[in-house]
Amino acid sequence: MRLDLSLTGGPAALSPPVRIAHEAPGRLRLKLPWLARADLDTEALARTLRQIRGVQAVRLNPAAASVVFSHDGTAATRARVLDRIGRLDPDQLRFHPPGTAPEAPSAAPILSRLALLATLPVLPQPIGRALVLWAIAPRVLGGLDALVTKGVSVEVLDALAVSLGVARGSFGTALTTDMMMEAGEYLEETTMRQSGALLQGLLMPNPETARVERAGAVLDLPFEQVAQGDIVLVQTGEAVPVDGLVIAGAAQVNEASITGESLPVTKEPGAQAIAGSTLESGLLRIRAEQVGAETTTARIAALIRGALNERSETEKLAGEQANRQVWMTLALGAATLAVTRDLRRLSSVFLVDYACPIKLSAPVAVRATMSAAVARGILIKGGPSIEKLSAADTFVFDKTGTLTEGTLDLCDVLPLGAQNEAEVLALAAALERVAQHPIARAICAAAQARGLVADLSGDVTVEVGHGLRSGVGGAEVLLGARHFMAREGVDFTPHAAQIETLAEAGKMTLYMAMAGRPAALFGLRDSLRPDARDTANRLRRAGVKHLVMLTGDRRARAEALGRELGFDAVHAELRPEDKAAILSRLRAEGRQIAFVGDGINDAPALASAGVGIAMAQGADIARATADITLSEDRIGAVAEARETCDRAMAIIRTNTTLALAINTGLFVAASSGRLPPVAASLMHNGSTFALLLHALAQAGFPVTRRGA
Repeated sequence: MRLDLSLTGGPAALSPPVRIAHEAPGRLRLKLPWLARADLDTEALARTLRQIRGVQAVRLNPAAASVVFSHDGTAATRARVLDRIGRLDPDQLRFHPPGTAPEAPSAAPILSRLALLATLPVLPQPIGRALVLWAIAPRVLGGLDALVTKGVSVEVLDALAVSLGVARGSFGTALTTDMMMEAGEYLEETTMRQSGALLQGLLMPNPETARVERAGAVLDLPFEQVAQGDIVLVQTGEAVPVDGLVIAGAAQVNEASITGESLPVTKEPGAQAIAGSTLESGLLRIRAEQVGAETTTARIAALIRGALNERSETEKLAGEQANRQVWMTLALGAATLAVTRDLRRLSSVFLVDYACPIKLSAPVAVRATMSAAVARGILIKGGPSIEKLSAADTFVFDKTGTLTEGTLDLCDVLPLGAQNEAEVLALAAALERVAQHPIARAICAAAQARGLVADLSGDVTVEVGHGLRSGVGGAEVLLGARHFMAREGVDFTPHAAQIETLAEAGKMTLYMAMAGRPAALFGLRDSLRPDARDTANRLRRAGVKHLVMLTGDRRARAEALGRELGFDAVHAELRPEDKAAILSRLRAEGRQIAFVGDGINDAPALASAGVGIAMAQGADIARATADITLSEDRIGAVAEARETCDRAMAIIRTNTTLALAINTGLFVAASSGRLPPVAASLMHNGSTFALLLHALAQAGFPVTRRGA
């Protein structure tokens, strides 16, 4: 089967056609001749192709000019893959500037040494030895260079081990040892690149252009020229280039690359569109609110790029410990030589290197953990954030919008006069229809749900910050706060017990009076997130010692919620600046603090905490200040973040212990003469690679995003 593509233009003409080379259930291999272009950015292309719904993995093989898709096996996904390849626009392909394309690890040095090793027995001895010296020269010279520039290091040990083989006249052993080192380095570098690729794969490429309406015309503008307020058109198969408000159209949108949600969501006028999401069907007109570097996709990309270069204290300590282990290996080798006078044993000892598995496990575990976390809607800003969240013994939560939904529910309607419950609720809703605040919405929603309607005989007067007044049948009706009632001379003292009961239950009380006498009490409560209690319990199980709530709400309501969730401390009636002061006091007590918030007034606390966690619906400044950002609006992700970071630290500790135990056993075998150099190299490199795979597997690799 052939798919004729007209891929012209760009850095150079890309030659069609595309051919299906092989197909099996759930697997499709296509030949793409232009993949062989040396300057093609294959990582960016792979990220683009991985966005196709139903595709589970994409593997590019530039040398064979082919791409392999692993997918869910459905005919619909197969059709989407072929359609997407058929519609590839050369403008969507990226090319590296000359001389800047990254070099992937090459197996050529391993193969060349393997070929030399196979032919060594039949080659004339002088030629064979000369070729072995030529093959091992880069390692020996690299060791000398490292000794001069960095001091004693792993490279020095490797050079010594290979040189000792030559010194003993064992040229075949020296070559085999060098080949095993090359194989180990190839596997380690491949694994390290894969751990980085887990994160790089999450970077969604920006579209080159966007379709924008300006002055009645539709223009294709460079992505960088789209401005706030522009009307952007997006159609089926295209990625949304901006964050903004849908003003026209309807579409099914796949947001899996951003939120992890597998099912497409319907977008209609009034909905928010997220940059990086893809239209599966339909057409949208979107008013751009965040563009360029301010879009969701760009912020995630910036976070990940920074995280790839930021090392935690654990990673730094692992590197330092690895360097110290080199000296220990030298000392053990010297002791072995002093006791046995055997260069063969010394060579084996030098090949047992504690440093590599200790030094490499930490960054592999960190990167794999970050990738697995992103797939669950948790964006972690690098290794330091993982380390700090795992060490936190105190979690401090802002209440509104974090532990609660930020919306009010009407819980109690208590008539105090001649009217019944339905009558006072209908009357309250009639007054509240003119208001737009959360209390009004809760009252009106409750009345509407019960089909209650009341008529007022007069207009509604709004006294901001106090309450509402109107008339019914010649009597004045008041609805509002307790101080409003007191000002109007309405005495609610006889109902103090009922008011106190509502307060103890953590409910906000709304007062109604009619003809100067108490008529009703309404109890309202901020909706607790359904997984808030479970989150608190999970944090306890993860070793968190102290749970604290901060809120500007009245003390009685806050303390009632704190008791319900089992919190250790509740600080209520706070001003924004009070939150950072409380965190300072907790730090002075020696606590390791994680702060969870979502508002603009939480930004100082997020910045001053040991580690800050911003909720998905939080203000931009809060999300920018936080160390960890949740892309899904659920409090349970806080517990998941802690558990994920704990797992990463456990992986690092376990791998360090295993590395020390395995290599100590290898050292004993090498120094006692039971482990020849070739076997020492094989077992050391094999165990190092196994530990790296263990780090990837335990951290959640391979990662399959929901909806991928």
